[in-house]
Amino acid sequence: MKVLSVLGTRPNFVKEFLVHREFQRREIKEIIVHTGQHYDYEMSRVFFNTFDLPDPHYHFEIGARSSVASTAETMLSLEDVLHKEKPNAVLSYGDVNSTTAAAIAAVKTKIPFVHVEGGIRTPFLYNPEEINRRLSDCVADLIFTCTRTDTENLCRENVPRERICFSGDLMKDALLYTLETQSIPVKRGDYVVATIHREENADNPQRLREIMHGLVQSEQIIHFPVHPRTRKRLEKFGILEEVKSCDRIRMTEPTGYLEFIRLLAGADKVVTDSGGVRREAFLLRKPVIIPVELVWFPEILEAGWKIHVPPKASEVAEAIREFEPTGPHNPEIFGNGESARKIVDNIVEHYQ
Repeated sequence: MKVLSVLGTRPNFVKEFLVHREFQRREIKEIIVHTGQHYDYEMSRVFFNTFDLPDPHYHFEIGARSSVASTAETMLSLEDVLHKEKPNAVLSYGDVNSTTAAAIAAVKTKIPFVHVEGGIRTPFLYNPEEINRRLSDCVADLIFTCTRTDTENLCRENVPRERICFSGDLMKDALLYTLETQSIPVKRGDYVVATIHREENADNPQRLREIMHGLVQSEQIIHFPVHPRTRKRLEKFGILEEVKSCDRIRMTEPTGYLEFIRLLAGADKVVTDSGGVRREAFLLRKPVIIPVELVWFPEILEAGWKIHVPPKASEVAEAIREFEPTGPHNPEIFGNGESARKIVDNIVEHYQ
C-alpha cells in the first residue's frame, strides 16, 4: 500500500509527524511531497528537523505567488508525480492552497483523496481558507474531522456519512506529545503572545494599524513573532517603526514549533487570528482574543474561552487587559488523543 502526502505550510508539518509515525509503525509506504508554499526556512525546514520527518521525496519550491498561480502550478507538478508514483490514495491537511491542489489533482487522475481536518465552516465564502476547505471536502473520498461540529457541518451539506470520520485534532495530539516529551510547564505568565497574519488583517492597512495600536495601548508585555507576510505589510503601510518603538512589544522572527509552544505555554493570554494557534492556546488554558470575524471552532467561543473583537485599537486593548474565561475548560472537544491511529485505521480499511 502506498499513500502520497502533500504538505505546504507550518500546520501541515505539525499534523503530519504523528500520521507519518503511524504509517511507519505499520510499514505502510508514504511518499511525502513538500509544495514549498512556505518557502522561508523558519516556516518550513525547521519543522522537518523538529519532528524528525524525513526529507520530502519531492519538493516543488512553489514559493510566493498569487493564490491562483500557486494552486495551478502545484496541480501541474503533482500530476507528473501522481502518474509516476501511482499511490492508493492522496492525503492532505487543512485549508491551504496545497490542499486544494492535491484534492483536484488526485481526483482528476482518478486517485482517492483523503482530507484531514475537513468540515470547518464560516459564512465568509470568499475567505481563502473557506474556499480551500469547501473545494477539498467536495471531492474527498474520506474526510476526517477535528470536532463533532465539523462532522455536523458536513452532514448538513449532505456528505454521505460513510465518507466522514470524527478523528479528533492532530494539533491537540502533537501539542500533548510535545509537552510531555519536552517537559514543558504550562502556567499563566506575565506576558501576552500575539500572532497576526490572516489576509483579512495583514493586507488591510486600517485593520492592521488598529490591531497594532491595540497591542500598544494595552500596556502589556507582548511577545510578537512576526510572520514574513505581516512584516512586509507593516513596513509597506508605515507601521513597523512605530511598533518597534514600543519597548513593551518584543518583535521577533518566526520561531520553530518547540520554541513557540514554550512561549505559548508560559503566556498569560493570546491574541491571534490563526486557526491553529487559537486551538493550541485553548488547549493550554489561555484566554484567547481574536481580532477577526472568522469564528472557526465555535466550541471554544461557546465554552467562554475566546472572545472575538473588531479591529479597533480600544477594543483590542481592553480585551487584552480584561478578558477572562467564563466557562469550564473541555479539551475533549478536540478528541481523545488518538487521532493519528484513527486516521490510519480508516485509510487502511478503505484502501488496503
